[in-house]
Amino acid sequence: MIDSHGHPITDSGGPLDLSSINVQLVTDEESRSERARTSPSRLSHELLGVRLARYLGCEVEEVPAARAEASRDWPRYVRGLFMSANLRGLVLDPGWNLDATTAAADSFAEMVGCSVRPILRLEPMVDRLIAAGAGAGEILAAVEQAMRGAPASGYFGFKTIIAYRTGLAVDPYADLAAADRSLQDSRELEVRRRGKALRDLVLRRALGWAAELKLPFQIHTGYGDSEIRLGEANPLLLEELLRTPEGLAATIILIHGSYPWHEELAFLTLAKPNVHAELSEFNLHTVATVANRLERVLEMAPAARVLCGTDGHGAPETYWLGALLIQEAWAALRDRWAKQGARQSWLSEVETAIMEGNTGRLYSF
Repeated sequence: MIDSHGHPITDSGGPLDLSSINVQLVTDEESRSERARTSPSRLSHELLGVRLARYLGCEVEEVPAARAEASRDWPRYVRGLFMSANLRGLVLDPGWNLDATTAAADSFAEMVGCSVRPILRLEPMVDRLIAAGAGAGEILAAVEQAMRGAPASGYFGFKTIIAYRTGLAVDPYADLAAADRSLQDSRELEVRRRGKALRDLVLRRALGWAAELKLPFQIHTGYGDSEIRLGEANPLLLEELLRTPEGLAATIILIHGSYPWHEELAFLTLAKPNVHAELSEFNLHTVATVANRLERVLEMAPAARVLCGTDGHGAPETYWLGALLIQEAWAALRDRWAKQGARQSWLSEVETAIMEGNTGRLYSF
């Protein structure tokens, strides 16, 4: 399997806090204690603990200590997880944790023992320039320069998390004057919420530059961590942007299965020949229904434009669990579709496409 979406992992092993594999971003001790108290009641926590205990050869209650012992040789432990999950390559978004050693593609590849293709996330640059008081024209020029220099810098694509900033209801007709006004009018807001028209304009232009460079462009859709305003992350909010010349020209990948809007994602992938569906993250948190969600996309969307991934991050076990669950989900779905009459040759083609072929083609593996 080639993982279509992942992030840096920690630089060393030790005991694993299963409750930390959670969408809740907490910093204070009270919230951390509450997360630790409630997390064991989540199915994803239970199944990860049980599977990891089996992998480590211990009881569930012994997982933290057993993992600490097993991970004394951290690179060996990490590579073992990746081999167990049949992961031979991955697309890396280092923007989640630029300070980690494994944010560098070569360091990550050495750690996990497989090929890595990094992509450039735009928001760190945009946020930094907004915080510094830059104008819309300066920000646009900086983004264009970074994107045009991306191939020479070793990047294989781009990504936006505008869903985490001002949402996916992008106004495709925002111009430079509106962008500058939006920066001025939102000066009292936190940086992540400033400059909606500016961010909308950047995204439309960025799609055009990505099309010229012939590199894929990921757009975060659906749920994420607790900082997202989920109502602003519905992929259907992108429809006007997708009708623009830039939106029609770029190779667009809507990531994370757009959970909980799987059918909406499938429709956009079916209706728009440049839109792809990327399925990751939900297989870390909605673990009992991965096959159901996979089927809800694949029964409508062309398998030739569906990519499977994990959204692994932090703990390498997130890659391991996410990859195992989506491969098991496909195996169950394949059996069911075969019983309904689908040919084995066709099912094999679908499997190759979604598990490695599409990701390999788009990111030049």
